[in-house]
Amino acid sequence: MAADWDAYKPYVRACPLGASAKAPAQLWLLTVFAQPYLDDHPGETAWPNFPRPLLVTADGHCLARLPELFPFDEPRTLSLRYGSSLGGMPGEIRVHVSNPAAGGDYDLPVLRWTPTQHAYIAQNATDEYTKDDMTCRN
Repeated sequence: MAADWDAYKPYVRACPLGASAKAPAQLWLLTVFAQPYLDDHPGETAWPNFPRPLLVTADGHCLARLPELFPFDEPRTLSLRYGSSLGGMPGEIRVHVSNPAAGGDYDLPVLRWTPTQHAYIAQNATDEYTKDDMTCRN
């Protein structure tokens, strides 16, 4: 885990994606759960600079990253949907952002599994994010 994650270790969660009764998860969402961190640090007045969530393999290899904190990035909440499995990996990942602010709800760029690159590749840019915002920083 990179040094910028160290301060948040007790609040990091590895959430399995695409697992079923027949097959264990091959993809994990590694993220900091902000609310427990904030509950334990009531004196902080500024929103911390949490590390961005990563989509990783079981051995920690980064396949993509999300530019917003999951499941909650004040005041927004994120939800994930993923498509059918391709070789044990969800073929597509879509992230919807519920935003109570004036700009309203929006979607992050669609991530598609690309076996030849062994990565999830953003299929488009949005008003908020470029394709590069979804790429791992290895």
